Amino acid sequence: MLLPKSFSQALRAIRFRCQREKIRRLFRREVGFEGDFENPKTHWEKVQYRKLYGNHEFYGRLADKILVRDYVKERVGDDILVPLLGVHERLTAEILEGLPSSFVTKISNASGWNEIVRDKTQMDRRRTIRYFNRKVKKHFSRNCGEVHYDYAEPKILIEELLLTEDGNLPWNLNFYCYNSHGGFDYCTHATSADRAFQGNFYKDKTLLEGNLSPQMIETHLRAASFYRMLEISRELSRGIDFVRVDLRHFRGRIFFGEMTFTSCAGFLVYPTPALNELRNRMWELDRTNPMLYRDPADVRAGKV
Repeated sequence: MLLPKSFSQALRAIRFRCQREKIRRLFRREVGFEGDFENPKTHWEKVQYRKLYGNHEFYGRLADKILVRDYVKERVGDDILVPLLGVHERLTAEILEGLPSSFVTKISNASGWNEIVRDKTQMDRRRTIRYFNRKVKKHFSRNCGEVHYDYAEPKILIEELLLTEDGNLPWNLNFYCYNSHGGFDYCTHATSADRAFQGNFYKDKTLLEGNLSPQMIETHLRAASFYRMLEISRELSRGIDFVRVDLRHFRGRIFFGEMTFTSCAGFLVYPTPALNELRNRMWELDRTNPMLYRDPADVRAGKV
């Protein structure tokens, strides 16, 4: 049964006000001050602006771990995609039985709902099946108001597990990509898989924060593969005012991780003031771009 247009509009307006109040409450608790989401100045207020007024259908497609694969293939080719072992609506014992000894299981439209399996014979299969069949029914968006995660049907995907020769997971390079009237700019965050070592950089040279040794910096930010990663990030972020592109270098190849539009849900403030100030300055909101944002007045009125 179709709802009258006026009723649907009023319902959208009420949902927006509830979302805005939840985000205000979380922001105040996590960040420590009352944010201005209508005229945001800081990077983290701009994340909240995007959560409230963003074109969620666009972000939802690229934040989804399955749908984004087509976008990556179109922009830079499919050679950087981690091989898929399966996509399922539900996980079963038969599916697990048919998998190789190691793999990674994820929920397609969520962050952190993953399991790394190094040895299938050692896993608790019942627990894994219960966990993912429960998670695939939940809305990740309800945690922090990131409603763009609701714009794709959740699936359970299984990928090959990438392990180095010494049995470790590869390091992650997160490219914080910014596109504005001044062109393309970026920051880099390099981190070991266990997060014991990490560093935030402006571009690839200036360490702003972290505990990386000179050798680690040389290995992960001075390698020839870094500049290919940068070009991939530039192309994937083209036309988007801000997005984080996650990449990994593994045995001579580059692999795509994900694209994140509301990094840390906008609730992480760095202990280093210079890093916060840099991120604040680099993100120039492209408010009038309909691909990225909706008209705030229309959103508040429930028209969109």
